[in-house]
Amino acid sequence: MKNFKIIQSFWGIGIFIFLNLIAMYLYPGGTILDSSTNGYLFFYNFFSNLGEWIAQNGEDNFYSAFLFNSSLLILSTSYMMFYTAYYPFFLEDKKSRVLIKISFFLIVLSLVSFVLVAVFSAEDSTFDMHIFFVKVAFRSLMLYSIFQTLAVYFNSASSKIMIISNILFTIILLLFIIVMEFGPNPFENNESLFIQVIAQKIIVFSILLYYFIQGKEILILGK
Repeated sequence: MKNFKIIQSFWGIGIFIFLNLIAMYLYPGGTILDSSTNGYLFFYNFFSNLGEWIAQNGEDNFYSAFLFNSSLLILSTSYMMFYTAYYPFFLEDKKSRVLIKISFFLIVLSLVSFVLVAVFSAEDSTFDMHIFFVKVAFRSLMLYSIFQTLAVYFNSASSKIMIISNILFTIILLLFIIVMEFGPNPFENNESLFIQVIAQKIIVFSILLYYFIQGKEILILGK
């Protein structure tokens, strides 16, 4: 059962990518600055545009929104399942045991917030709630990453790859939050939009890669 919870993480990542690629293909068009664009522009459309039931160009976006919102739910559920198998790995060492308990609370908060990001789309009527849960999701993920990194570091059974990947992920996540909070306003111009969209794409890729590495390392260690 434990191995299943770890192995399913790779399926969770694959399904998330697959559903989002289809959602991008089906997205009618429009960015937050230009409603006349056609299709999904990878460098100018946020992931959250996929989750809007009405696309930025005013057309129905049901299929894309359904796929994107489903992908967030699937990935969040997948990571929670993985973490229940990952968690016991840190219980043998006293320091890592305390840290992992804090990490567990923070990752649950983050995952629930990511699900609520899907529930409250970026459309006008729910935009404020969407942004609120985006911030809660990433800030709690940042705190989780810090405590998780410490838990990995103080765990004598951790591999060097686990330690390095956690440190790098924490740094990338911190840089993303700085850009999100203090970077240019994406509603100002296309250059600002480009910066924020690219930052979001990088952090999503980083989350998936981090998730993959943790799963792979646990399988190698045979825990």
